[in-house]
Amino acid sequence: MFKQSTTKLSSFSDNFDCIVRDCSFYGVGKIPTRLSNKLVPVGSSKFLPELMRDIDGVAGVICPPNLLEQIPSHLGCAISSKPLEAAYKLHRHLARTKDHYWESFPSRIDPSAQIHPTAYVAESDVTIGPGCVIGPHASIMERVFLGEGTIVGPNTVIGSSAYEMAEIDGVPQLLDQVGGVRVGRGCVFLAGVTVARSTFPTWTEIGDFCSFDNLVHIAHDCVLGRGVKMTACSMLSGRVTLGEKAYIGPNATVSNGVSIGAGALVTIGSVVVSDVPPGKRVTGNFAVDHSAFKRHIASIGKTRQGSGG
Repeated sequence: MFKQSTTKLSSFSDNFDCIVRDCSFYGVGKIPTRLSNKLVPVGSSKFLPELMRDIDGVAGVICPPNLLEQIPSHLGCAISSKPLEAAYKLHRHLARTKDHYWESFPSRIDPSAQIHPTAYVAESDVTIGPGCVIGPHASIMERVFLGEGTIVGPNTVIGSSAYEMAEIDGVPQLLDQVGGVRVGRGCVFLAGVTVARSTFPTWTEIGDFCSFDNLVHIAHDCVLGRGVKMTACSMLSGRVTLGEKAYIGPNATVSNGVSIGAGALVTIGSVVVSDVPPGKRVTGNFAVDHSAFKRHIASIGKTRQGSGG
């Protein structure tokens, strides 16, 4: 499991131009990462409003010299001309420090679980509950917990790497991955589903009795409530929240950080870029209220008929 110990910013003074205010922090993350007591990079003043909205989850900031006076005085602060690169180098160091974030254990598979001979289950840091079924060529990666009765279909990957690329020392690279995935009871994943863990020390969360059609993608740090349904080829970008019994239609796409309320319905092919209230039905690219979308389409048809088109 994740360890909750903290470390001093001053322990990593060589990573920065200087440390203005020391602090204790748990881990490195982005401002919107669902992680408490985090150290975050702020490279531009345009990110300051976002910082202020999430101020309770932030222990310290890495910023360039020109932003120092705009950082709240109760936050730790390190100065770097390249805040993002400095943050990611520190993340890499902590990720590669044995037992810093995670207390490892041999994988635990309930005797009643059925694992296909061609499936891959990581040797450590996996829990597979009673009655689970893991299908052909499925992969269960490190730091994945599967609840009782969950079914994982062929070629599905639970705990894949998050798509977090960064340029460090002039080389584009995938960041070290330290997060995990927690899946509730009775979930169903059909063929070719991918569920990404977080790069940072937190979870992608899937509630009880969720179901996923073929070729669904769930990105890092998403949180799904009980009974969510996602149909074929739909996808969630990072940090999306789906309320209980939300429904995502075929080929629909939900942009990063969006919240979709309980019982809301996203129709086929929609592209959702803003929050959807509970019970709302949205349609289109970009998605709007379903009834308004139908009225708009009808008005276009009438205009064409009136013009002889």
